[in-house]
Amino acid sequence: MRITNRVMNNNLLLNLNRGLTRLDRINNQLGSKKQINVPSDDPVKAGIILRTSSSIRETDQYLRNIGSAESWLDSSDIVMKDVLAVLHRAKELAVNGSSSHLDNTARQALADEVSQLHSNLVQLANSTHGGRYLFAGQRTDTEPFQGGDVSDTAIAPVIYHGGQGDELELNFAIGVGVELDVNMDARELFVGSDGDGGIFGALRDLYDDLVKTNGDDPGDPVSGDVLQDLDLALDAVLQGVSKLGGKQNRVELAKERLLDLQLNLTKILSEEQDLDYAEAIMELKMEEFAYRTALSVGARIIQPSLVDFLR
Repeated sequence: MRITNRVMNNNLLLNLNRGLTRLDRINNQLGSKKQINVPSDDPVKAGIILRTSSSIRETDQYLRNIGSAESWLDSSDIVMKDVLAVLHRAKELAVNGSSSHLDNTARQALADEVSQLHSNLVQLANSTHGGRYLFAGQRTDTEPFQGGDVSDTAIAPVIYHGGQGDELELNFAIGVGVELDVNMDARELFVGSDGDGGIFGALRDLYDDLVKTNGDDPGDPVSGDVLQDLDLALDAVLQGVSKLGGKQNRVELAKERLLDLQLNLTKILSEEQDLDYAEAIMELKMEEFAYRTALSVGARIIQPSLVDFLR
């Protein structure tokens, strides 16, 4: 192959451009602090980085969902503890009302306190979290329990207006294909399946027994059925609190697992993507030296040709 001045010049420019390309790549790496800036830098590593980054974002979203679920469950647990306190006090009043030695004034005092407990219970049943109703199922913008007005002779029924059927469960995705229901069956708990029982029904019956009189004489003592209904309501709330505790434990375990996974994925991403500064700077110095050497050699290659002497 015949080597001419033009061939030598072209080869020189080609090698200089290659050196500049390598210098530009290293400068971009140092500026971005990443080994891979475009897929063409390393297609295999680029694929790993994209998949790992996607997994980290997915894990972050699951952790945010778990945080929301934790907050929701904690709020529900606090409300249920208050409901338990209301029921325990109602049970004490019912036991007091079961005495046949109470006069009308004492019975009315007990009834007044029961009416306040009932109003407090309506407020608890309509508790909100972040502007959304806790016990409304998926209809979190609808007040779930309405009614319950108190008069001198009776307490009006409380009507449930929250989600029912498929709208009862409020689910949070806490893993791939894993959803957790953070709601309680509030309708069954507070008003019963027939809408006339549950906690509200027990308090309403207690109030009815306390306000009944025989003219100037006190009415009959609080019946054993009312005491039994209050006991059933207490058992139902305790069972609900137990389920909430189980869900809280499950969420905590899922959170720990996702945090470990997030740490592992971040480590993998760092190994594939983060730049080794010492190695990059050393490579930069070597490329700079090679480029300067190429320029020096090029100055010797591009010598005056015969044409220059013929001018």
